[in-house]
Amino acid sequence: MATGWLGWSPRAAWRTPLPELFLALDARIEWTQMTNPFGSGKAAGPKEKPKASTVADKLRQALTGRKAH
Repeated sequence: MATGWLGWSPRAAWRTPLPELFLALDARIEWTQMTNPFGSGKAAGPKEKPKASTVADKLRQALTGRKAH
C-alpha cells in the first residue's frame, strides 16, 4: 500500500511506524474523496460524519491482528 497507492519509496515504507502509515492512508483516502470529480466530495457538505475508511481498517486488522473498536 505504501509503495503503490501512497507512492512512497520502499525504504520510507519500511521505516515508517504503523500509526503514521495508517494516518497517511486515511489522509490519502480523504484527499481522494475531496478531489473526486465524479462524486460528491466533502465540498458538498456531508450531513453526518463519514465513517472510517474500510481499506485502512482492513489493513489495520491484517497487520495488527485486532479488530477496530
